[in-house]
Amino acid sequence: MSEDSQDKCHKCCNLGMTYAHVIARLFVGMRLFMAGVDKFRSGEGANATFNFENYEKKTGLIATLMSEKSIIPAALCGPYAHSIGYVLLLVGVWAALGFFTELSLLAAGLTFLSLGFGLSALPDDLELSANIGIGIIITVAALVTAKHKCLSLDGLLAKKKAA
Repeated sequence: MSEDSQDKCHKCCNLGMTYAHVIARLFVGMRLFMAGVDKFRSGEGANATFNFENYEKKTGLIATLMSEKSIIPAALCGPYAHSIGYVLLLVGVWAALGFFTELSLLAAGLTFLSLGFGLSALPDDLELSANIGIGIIITVAALVTAKHKCLSLDGLLAKKKAA
C-alpha cells in the first residue's frame, strides 16, 4: 500500500469511531435479520420450528390485525405483512455486511420506520417507542459514524482497491 493511501486511511479511520460504527451497524443488521427469522418461527425454546407454513400463518395474522385495528387500507395490509419478513432478512444482512453502507443503513432506517408506522397505527404503541425507537436511534448512530466504515465491506474493498 502506498504512503498516501495509508495516510488517507489513518485520517478517516479513528479506531474508536470505527469500532462504534461496526457495533452500531452490526446491531442494526442483527436486529433486523433476527426479526425476519422470527417471522418463520413457531413455538418456544427446544420446541421451536422454523418453516414457510409458520411464516404464512404469522404474516396472515399480522395482515388481519392491521386491516381490522388500524387506519391502513386492507388492500395494503396483506402485501406489506407478507413481504416484511423477507425485507427484514435482506436489509439485515445488507446492513451487517456494510455493502453500500450509507444506502443499506438508510434502507434499515426506513424499514424500522415502516414497522413503527404499522405499530403506531394500532391502539397499543408501547413497542414502538421501546423497540423501534431504539432501533432507529442506533441506525442514526451508525449513519453518523459511517465516515469511519473501514471495517465494512465498502471500506475493505476501498482499501484493496487503493493497494
